[in-house]
Amino acid sequence: MKIYADENIETSIIDGLRRRRITVHSAVELGYRGKSDKFHMSKADELDAIVLTHDVDFLIMASAPDVTHRGIIFSHSKNVSIGDCIRGVEVVANVLSDRDMRNHIEFL
Repeated sequence: MKIYADENIETSIIDGLRRRRITVHSAVELGYRGKSDKFHMSKADELDAIVLTHDVDFLIMASAPDVTHRGIIFSHSKNVSIGDCIRGVEVVANVLSDRDMRNHIEFL
């Protein structure tokens, strides 16, 4: 499973996931800071990656009846620590397949 970390995901989370051998594409590292949520969703799809976000707007966008996506992992930054986010994503990556995540939102 590949992860696309949108621009609001902390570098420490990205680094922690990479230390656990999880492939992470960072929106910031790719130069996509300031792009729309729709752009990020599309870019994740191009990269065959699951979106990792703290942004509630992705939940709203994904709930639209005409929207399909590879999957979203949502972690609220005020309720989930950096360590818990890393561990939660690691569990998702080890338990769920890309097929399981298709059009699915996993809440940490």
